[in-house]
Amino acid sequence: MSSQRLRCCVCGQDTEDAQDYVLLELSAESSAARQYLGAHAGHLNSVLAKGFSVEVHLM
Repeated sequence: MSSQRLRCCVCGQDTEDAQDYVLLELSAESSAARQYLGAHAGHLNSVLAKGFSVEVHLM
């Protein structure tokens, strides 16, 4: 897992102070490799297919 915040994969802007930051982990069955993507939840929601959405719950 990435220990630092990544730039938003949608807009390319810094996410350091974003309260809606999400970290996505991608993997494939055929490989042990992992890919991490950071995003502002609002930006991610704008590109997801209808019926999919991201909600942020502060912990």
